[in-house]
Amino acid sequence: MSWWEWIVSIILFIVSLTVIVAIHEAGHLSMAKLFNVYCQEYSIGFGPALLKKKRKGGETYFVIRAIPLGGYVSMYGEEMQLEEGVNIPPERSIEGIKKWKKIIVVSAGVILNALTAFVLIFISNVAFPLVRTTSYVKVNPESIAYQAGIREDDKLQITYSKDQEVISDGKLSIKPFSTTFTNEKGSLEGVAFFVLDNTVTYNDYHYVMTYYPITTKSNNVLSECLTMYVGVTKEEVKNDADLNGLYSTWMVEENAPEYYPDFKHKFNYKEEQIPVNLRFKHQDGEITTYPLTLTIKDGKLENFGVELKLENVWLPFSQRMQNTFADYGEASIAVFKGLGMLFTGGIRNMSGVVGIFSYSAQLYGNYQFATYLYFWGLISVNLAIFNLLPFPGLDGWQILVTSVEGISKKKIPDKVKSIVSMIGLVLIFGLMLIIVVMDILRLIGVI
Repeated sequence: MSWWEWIVSIILFIVSLTVIVAIHEAGHLSMAKLFNVYCQEYSIGFGPALLKKKRKGGETYFVIRAIPLGGYVSMYGEEMQLEEGVNIPPERSIEGIKKWKKIIVVSAGVILNALTAFVLIFISNVAFPLVRTTSYVKVNPESIAYQAGIREDDKLQITYSKDQEVISDGKLSIKPFSTTFTNEKGSLEGVAFFVLDNTVTYNDYHYVMTYYPITTKSNNVLSECLTMYVGVTKEEVKNDADLNGLYSTWMVEENAPEYYPDFKHKFNYKEEQIPVNLRFKHQDGEITTYPLTLTIKDGKLENFGVELKLENVWLPFSQRMQNTFADYGEASIAVFKGLGMLFTGGIRNMSGVVGIFSYSAQLYGNYQFATYLYFWGLISVNLAIFNLLPFPGLDGWQILVTSVEGISKKKIPDKVKSIVSMIGLVLIFGLMLIIVVMDILRLIGVI
């Protein structure tokens, strides 16, 4: 990305995070005000106050602080000191209202974050077209592809595809293979890929060249998504119990490729020159196989000069709504997958605020804005669900404690609640610190 895109991505990150936090705290504030709870301060961020305002005749200060990584609403009855000269009756404290009202106050932030997430995902699906990768190409006239004879709007031919579909403008789009496989980092399900060449030989090994189509701001997705794996035969897939666990049924169907990609053994990309055979269909209908020598560096094609064209497709509104609910459901379970990593040794793959910023910047710089909105919808719904967990220091813990007190008609001592909440916050911030360190190490390439 350019320096300007970095600046914009930083600003967008701060604004996006601030909006999500502000909405969360606004949920608490609005319900507290509804039930006449005295709120001394509504604060976005931590640390020194940059801006502190109270509207004329109001009682709540609206504060923006220097570190935009959270926020809070200080309510009477919690651990806060009233301003000098301010006297508030006990019935206006958070502990002075009915238990069901307190539960609404505590859960309101979570509910607003969940609604915000749905709105963001809804907008990303409804207000933007679906951007698809086609197999039609545009070619750099100074590239080896052009010199070999490949031209604008030639169509990259896939080695094999059982299913085909015609998209809205009549162009033929080939559905990718879809399979489930396991790598060194865990299970990846439903990965879609195309086979470009399953006859690659290099250093006495047989490889299968594939690519994973992604939607970016540019058309240059072929070189970004190129991957090669050691090739295995259909017979090996059938006879090897380990391979049988990695591949779906399409891999042993008739007319499938002679060789399949063994995802456990990826080509070790350095700076290599590899001979491949790529097929293109010209506009006159003729199909030509081009023997090309590709220079691959760090997993990307160097000066190949072929880009896959993108196209915008407006799905029917019913389909866009269906996608909205499906995306919202997938986003909602992401936090549980992340928490599961804590118990399966996968903390190395978890991300904190540094990782979120890095990924957010990549999305802004490389992908469509709809993807950026979906990402922040995912963050918002995961913040909501995470806060609902009954862990000390989170909203879910306060809901649990309030419910227990309401059912038992007995108040848990404030000292006990304070100590347990403090322990929970220390553990949460400790985990956050560890994840931030991991994020930094990941960014500098240590892990």
